[in-house]
Amino acid sequence: MKTEKLVHKISNLSLNIVANQVESLRINESCKNTFRVYENGVIGVAGSIGTADWAALEETAKQNLSQGIPYPETHAEARAIDADAVHEIVGEKDFIPKMKHLLSRLAAENPDFLFGNKIQLNTTDASYENSDGERYTYRGNHFVLMLTIKHRGSANIMDESYGCESGYFDEDEICRDVKLECDAFLKGLPHVEEDEVTVIGGLEPLQYAASHFIADLYFNNASLLAGKLGQQLFNENLSVTVNRDPATQLNLPFFDAEGVVNEKYVNYIIKNGVFARLLTSKRSALQYGTENLGCASAAYNGVPDAGGDGFDVAVTAKDLSELVHGKAVYLSETSGGDMTPAGDVSLPVQTSYLYEDGKLVGKLPEYALTFNLFDALGKDFIGVTEKGIFSFGRQKHLVYRAKIVNKS
Repeated sequence: MKTEKLVHKISNLSLNIVANQVESLRINESCKNTFRVYENGVIGVAGSIGTADWAALEETAKQNLSQGIPYPETHAEARAIDADAVHEIVGEKDFIPKMKHLLSRLAAENPDFLFGNKIQLNTTDASYENSDGERYTYRGNHFVLMLTIKHRGSANIMDESYGCESGYFDEDEICRDVKLECDAFLKGLPHVEEDEVTVIGGLEPLQYAASHFIADLYFNNASLLAGKLGQQLFNENLSVTVNRDPATQLNLPFFDAEGVVNEKYVNYIIKNGVFARLLTSKRSALQYGTENLGCASAAYNGVPDAGGDGFDVAVTAKDLSELVHGKAVYLSETSGGDMTPAGDVSLPVQTSYLYEDGKLVGKLPEYALTFNLFDALGKDFIGVTEKGIFSFGRQKHLVYRAKIVNKS
């Protein structure tokens, strides 16, 4: 018999912002506890919220073995790792005054706009231990900015947004970024003449691909990548990982929901363009005879399954100047969209900007962007940078070629 104990505590300060003002502060604290038992090829799980009665949870988990949920009992080397990844961001006493000052400055520098939504300061304490002697603890935090931007003359609920996460707070950088975006929004432009353009986006192509890396879909022929594991499918400069390195990731435990810690905290899904590994849990890895990626997730009272926490793409360039020469289109707001079984994507773009000579020139009308997944991540892939248009926080940009259709 093998047993596991997991604790996940979250502390959250959340400011609700309405029309440039702090409307309210919510202080949320939660603690989720999990006890698992593995015996004779089945798993029993029990969970609680708040203070844990571990003896009661263990008894309930043992009783739940009778449900007969199949799960392998795996064992690993006994080791202990403690990681403290807490950043100096903003003290709790200073949080509201500093955010009020930020909002006041944003309103003064951008009088044509109203700002809303949320600003958060989050802290995580997590631990894992098992009867094999493995013991891991993690503590981390991060600052989250999620601003909606509404033009005062608009009938829309919101017209634009600005958001990112960070391990620090810098008012000057945030204000610079927001003013760049608001100024560009006010400069309406006609459509670009070109039908094929360089795109500066988020991780949209990879988001469409993500579910197709899941082992259960792959081995049941429900993935468009089925049968292609180990093949060079993408650009040789593209690498996609599960990255749980506490030195680089924000507020993310270095171990997954099953206590798996990858070597140097990183494992590759795509390595230099080669489709290298699948998203797995211990169960699906054993079931299909494939390597476990170390990316399991689980509800506090549920059975582990493949997850996507730490899904990341490797940077290929120091900044946009290395990737973009001449004109490009920067995607700010997209929604909807669909992908065919062949990997052809149609993505409606609500808000985007012309980017030229290192600057946002102005706002473009709405259109749809189309690309083939294998092309956008293959022959049309240009690169990835974390130093993009904006200064503050971590905002990775994936740069690739795509076509514009349905110009309004």
